[in-house]
Order: sequence, then structure tokens, then C-alpha cells
Amino acid sequence: MRARLAVLHPGPDPEVVVAVLRGLPAPLSLEPALVELRLDMEPCRDARRGQVDAGCLVDRLPPPPAGWTLLGLTGVDLFLPALTHVFGASRLGQRRGVLSSFRLRDPPQRLARRMLVEAVHELGHTVGLLHCPVPGCAMQRTLWPEGIDLKRAELCPACHDALLARWSSPD
Repeated sequence: MRARLAVLHPGPDPEVVVAVLRGLPAPLSLEPALVELRLDMEPCRDARRGQVDAGCLVDRLPPPPAGWTLLGLTGVDLFLPALTHVFGASRLGQRRGVLSSFRLRDPPQRLARRMLVEAVHELGHTVGLLHCPVPGCAMQRTLWPEGIDLKRAELCPACHDALLARWSSPD
């Protein structure tokens, strides 16, 4: 399996996208691809909240080609119906997810690292990894941007082994 990052407009700064692409750890870093994807977010927009429904957005992503997982990167504020905001969302094991820079950009010097850590997290979900209780693991659940600063852009040994098993298996 290979990772495809898709920039959804409005997207994060191009420098941040490149930093995420270059920073992905193995096996996510094996021939990753970057594409631009025009996607109408209006059906997912909640005018009252001023946010975009992350689950709706994931569902609007095109299915990735066989052997790929797709992570859409955007700059819009995301929510899920039961949560006031989310950094990203994925359909567990369905090879599609989204990640937003909106709530991660303050302070600006931490944005690229936070996006990288959460990209690893969401890509893990796209292949079926659950949240992890191990401190510092990228799969650890995080509710606040400062919590991301305590995680690494890599997986603990158990999550890494689980990712390898899923990543190398056919669709």
C-alpha cells in the first residue's frame, strides 16, 4: 500500500504539505504521492457552526486506487456531530481520511510538525489502527493541539507492527 496526500482547497500552506510528505516515517514514506483534488465542500458545510462536517468530507473523497490510501489535507475548520471540533477524521480501515491545519496553526512554528504527527495518526486509522494508550505514540488520542506536541511522528512498536501487517496486505 502507498500513501496519497490530496490537497483540498482551501488547503494548508504548500510548505507545510511538503514537510508532511517528506516527514512520513516508514512504511508510510514508501513512494508517497501528492495530488490536488477539487472537491465541493458546500454539501458538508454547516452554516450555523461555520464548520465543515469531517465525516461528510471523508465520504465525498473518491475511493483511492487499489494499493493506495488517501488523506485529504485542508485548511477548513472540521467537526463531527458529537464533537465541537476535530483535527481530522477517517473511516476506519476504508483507506480514506481528512486532516485540517485550521486548529493546529497556533503557534505557526509548530504547524508543520503537528500536521505530520496527525497525518501519521489519520493514515493509521485509514488502514484500521485504533487509538493507542502508549504515551508519545502517533496513534494516541489527542483533543488539544498541545497534546500533539507530546507525541512523536512515529508509532509505538505494537502500532508499527500492526501497521506493517495491514500496510503490506492486499486491499
